[in-house]
Amino acid sequence: MNHSAGFTMVEMLIVLSAFLMLSLTSAFLFSPHDENLQKQLFFSQFETDLLYGQQYAISHQEQITVHIVPEENYYYIRGGDYKAPHLIKRSFPKGIEVRKGTMNLLFHYMPDGNTDSFGSILVKVGSRTYKMMILIGKGRFYVTEE
Repeated sequence: MNHSAGFTMVEMLIVLSAFLMLSLTSAFLFSPHDENLQKQLFFSQFETDLLYGQQYAISHQEQITVHIVPEENYYYIRGGDYKAPHLIKRSFPKGIEVRKGTMNLLFHYMPDGNTDSFGSILVKVGSRTYKMMILIGKGRFYVTEE
Protein backbone atom coordinates (compact mmCIF):
# COMPACT_ATOMS: atom_id res chain seq x y z
CA MET A 1 0.00 0.00 0.00
CA ASN A 2 1.26 3.47 -0.86
CA HIS A 3 1.66 5.61 2.29
CA SER A 4 1.43 9.35 1.76
CA ALA A 5 2.35 12.04 4.29
CA GLY A 6 -1.25 13.41 4.60
CA PHE A 7 -4.03 12.91 7.12
CA THR A 8 -6.91 10.51 6.72
CA MET A 9 -10.45 11.77 6.36
CA VAL A 10 -11.37 10.43 9.81
CA GLU A 11 -8.47 12.28 11.47
CA MET A 12 -9.48 15.53 9.78
CA LEU A 13 -13.12 15.12 10.83
CA ILE A 14 -12.08 14.54 14.46
CA VAL A 15 -9.90 17.67 14.50
CA LEU A 16 -12.56 19.80 12.79
CA SER A 17 -15.30 18.62 15.16
CA ALA A 18 -13.09 19.42 18.18
CA PHE A 19 -12.39 22.88 16.72
CA LEU A 20 -16.11 23.43 16.11
CA MET A 21 -16.97 22.45 19.70
CA LEU A 22 -14.37 24.85 21.11
CA SER A 23 -15.61 27.67 18.87
CA LEU A 24 -19.24 27.21 19.87
CA THR A 25 -18.37 26.96 23.55
CA SER A 26 -16.36 30.19 23.46
CA ALA A 27 -19.18 32.00 21.62
CA PHE A 28 -21.65 31.09 24.37
CA LEU A 29 -19.19 31.95 27.13
CA PHE A 30 -18.44 35.43 25.76
CA SER A 31 -22.04 36.54 25.07
CA PRO A 32 -22.54 37.95 28.63
CA HIS A 33 -19.31 39.92 28.17
CA ASP A 34 -20.70 41.38 24.96
CA GLU A 35 -23.76 42.70 26.83
CA ASN A 36 -21.51 44.21 29.50
CA LEU A 37 -19.28 45.85 26.89
CA GLN A 38 -22.31 47.30 25.09
CA LYS A 39 -23.54 48.77 28.36
CA GLN A 40 -20.18 50.26 29.25
CA LEU A 41 -19.69 51.72 25.78
CA PHE A 42 -23.19 53.22 25.68
CA PHE A 43 -22.99 54.88 29.10
CA SER A 44 -19.44 56.09 28.56
CA GLN A 45 -20.30 57.65 25.19
CA PHE A 46 -23.60 59.11 26.42
CA GLU A 47 -21.93 60.61 29.50
CA THR A 48 -19.22 62.16 27.34
CA ASP A 49 -21.78 63.58 24.93
CA LEU A 50 -23.90 65.07 27.74
CA LEU A 51 -20.85 66.70 29.30
CA TYR A 52 -19.88 68.06 25.88
CA GLY A 53 -23.38 69.51 25.41
CA GLN A 54 -23.25 71.09 28.86
CA GLN A 55 -19.81 72.60 28.22
CA TYR A 56 -20.94 73.86 24.82
CA ALA A 57 -23.96 75.56 26.42
CA ILE A 58 -21.74 77.28 28.99
CA SER A 59 -18.97 78.32 26.59
CA HIS A 60 -21.32 79.60 23.84
CA GLN A 61 -23.92 80.96 26.30
CA GLU A 62 -26.83 79.34 24.49
CA GLN A 63 -29.47 76.75 25.20
CA ILE A 64 -28.64 73.23 24.02
CA THR A 65 -31.26 70.57 23.24
CA VAL A 66 -30.74 66.88 24.06
CA HIS A 67 -33.29 64.59 22.42
CA ILE A 68 -33.32 60.79 22.76
CA VAL A 69 -35.36 59.01 20.07
CA PRO A 70 -35.77 55.43 21.35
CA GLU A 71 -37.99 54.27 18.48
CA GLU A 72 -35.12 54.77 16.03
CA ASN A 73 -32.26 54.02 18.47
CA TYR A 74 -30.42 57.33 18.34
CA TYR A 75 -30.03 60.61 20.20
CA TYR A 76 -28.85 64.02 19.18
CA ILE A 77 -27.59 67.21 20.75
CA ARG A 78 -28.00 70.53 18.98
CA GLY A 79 -28.24 74.25 19.58
CA GLY A 80 -31.47 75.60 21.04
CA ASP A 81 -32.81 76.76 17.68
CA TYR A 82 -34.93 74.08 15.98
CA LYS A 83 -33.10 74.67 12.70
CA ALA A 84 -29.62 74.55 14.23
CA PRO A 85 -27.36 71.78 12.98
CA HIS A 86 -26.67 68.78 15.22
CA LEU A 87 -23.58 69.04 17.38
CA ILE A 88 -23.78 65.28 17.95
CA LYS A 89 -25.99 62.59 16.48
CA ARG A 90 -25.31 59.03 17.66
CA SER A 91 -26.99 55.68 17.16
CA PHE A 92 -26.99 53.00 19.80
CA PRO A 93 -27.40 49.22 19.35
CA LYS A 94 -30.86 47.66 19.13
CA GLY A 95 -30.03 45.62 22.25
CA ILE A 96 -30.21 48.84 24.30
CA GLU A 97 -33.68 50.12 25.10
CA VAL A 98 -34.09 53.67 26.43
CA ARG A 99 -37.40 54.60 28.09
CA LYS A 100 -38.86 57.60 29.80
CA GLY A 101 -38.66 57.39 33.58
CA THR A 102 -39.73 60.44 35.57
CA MET A 103 -38.09 62.72 33.01
CA ASN A 104 -38.90 63.40 29.37
CA LEU A 105 -36.50 62.19 26.71
CA LEU A 106 -36.14 65.77 25.47
CA PHE A 107 -34.44 68.27 27.77
CA HIS A 108 -32.23 71.35 27.56
CA TYR A 109 -28.98 72.61 28.99
CA MET A 110 -29.28 76.28 29.81
CA PRO A 111 -26.43 78.78 29.26
CA ASP A 112 -25.39 78.37 32.90
CA GLY A 113 -25.02 74.57 32.51
CA ASN A 114 -28.18 73.61 34.43
CA THR A 115 -30.86 71.41 32.91
CA ASP A 116 -34.43 72.64 32.51
CA SER A 117 -35.76 69.41 34.05
CA PHE A 118 -34.56 66.60 36.27
CA GLY A 119 -35.50 63.02 36.99
CA SER A 120 -34.72 59.54 35.70
CA ILE A 121 -34.30 57.88 32.33
CA LEU A 122 -34.50 54.07 32.21
CA VAL A 123 -32.04 52.09 30.10
CA LYS A 124 -32.51 48.35 29.58
CA VAL A 125 -29.51 46.35 28.39
CA GLY A 126 -30.31 42.66 27.96
CA SER A 127 -32.11 41.53 31.09
CA ARG A 128 -30.85 44.37 33.31
CA THR A 129 -32.42 47.78 33.79
CA TYR A 130 -30.43 50.86 34.75
CA LYS A 131 -31.69 54.18 36.03
CA MET A 132 -29.89 57.31 34.87
CA MET A 133 -30.64 60.09 37.33
CA ILE A 134 -30.20 63.69 36.20
CA LEU A 135 -30.06 65.85 39.30
CA ILE A 136 -31.49 69.29 39.86
CA GLY A 137 -28.86 71.99 39.60
CA LYS A 138 -25.64 71.96 37.61
CA GLY A 139 -26.81 69.15 35.30
CA ARG A 140 -25.03 66.37 37.17
CA PHE A 141 -26.08 62.77 36.68
CA TYR A 142 -25.29 59.21 37.74
CA VAL A 143 -26.33 55.66 36.79
CA THR A 144 -27.56 52.91 39.12
CA GLU A 145 -28.79 49.40 38.46
CA GLU A 146 -32.41 48.72 39.39
